[in-house]
Amino acid sequence: MNFSEQPPSKQWAALKYGGETVAEVWFKPEGEPCALTFRIPRKSFHLPGIGQRLTAENLLKALGMAAGEVESWRHEGASDPELGRPLPPPPQDLTHLNLYVRVKPPTPAVVPDASGAPEVPEAKWQDLAGRWNAILAIEARIETLRISMEGLRSELEGLSRRVLTTDEKVNAPSADLAQWHKARSRVPHAVPKVREFIHRATWAAGTPERKKLDELYRNHVRPRVPFPELDQMADQLESLRKDRQVLSGHGESVYQECKGVAADVQGVLRTLQRNAAANAARKRGATAAKGKTSAKGKSL
Repeated sequence: MNFSEQPPSKQWAALKYGGETVAEVWFKPEGEPCALTFRIPRKSFHLPGIGQRLTAENLLKALGMAAGEVESWRHEGASDPELGRPLPPPPQDLTHLNLYVRVKPPTPAVVPDASGAPEVPEAKWQDLAGRWNAILAIEARIETLRISMEGLRSELEGLSRRVLTTDEKVNAPSADLAQWHKARSRVPHAVPKVREFIHRATWAAGTPERKKLDELYRNHVRPRVPFPELDQMADQLESLRKDRQVLSGHGESVYQECKGVAADVQGVLRTLQRNAAANAARKRGATAAKGKTSAKGKSL
């Protein structure tokens, strides 16, 4: 298969083995001309005779591609230098394992322009543009996480200041109070993690390296104007992409962890308030019943 001539996918294409769909492939995702994505459902790893065959190398062979065409690859944020190693099942909270592959860009003959200077192949411009767009997509996810983290920080800081009312303390069962203090004790450890990610996400958007690459893209790559650092830009973009991928993965982990802390505290608080209200109602009922008994005794 000539990958450069493969049009971008409009839907997932099935890869079958023995009549069973074991994976799906998407060519040139998010406008990346030198990339493809596989997704492998969890059930494929449990099919007889399939598990050990699920390697990046075999998936590429199914498309008629050789390992030598691959520039880099990774799965769920992890990279692996061995294409022939069996892939791991997806994490417990995911239904598919996603595999991202970047192929080497084509290298057509360089043709001099009218001035005699070598003309940059269009495929190279497209590769740089694809790498930049991939970075922008990751940065968009990071920004979404940052905004979500801002709200989560406010929620956690509010919970850290939450003090039980006298009625809640008096009427709550001792077990509920113990759960409250245990859940709330996790909040001071969660808040700094959220703040740290917000700081890193904000700082990353304005680093000198990022600003320089943005200027090169706007002033040279997009209008197709050659520049001295053209040959080094692909490596610089790949380095920035990996950095952003790590930051995005870290943010997802922190958000899920700290969101869980907030949810646990809120859940314990609702239980405590509900049980405290029930205890208070029982006490009022007992007091009212005792008052009626006393009044009946006096009337006799």
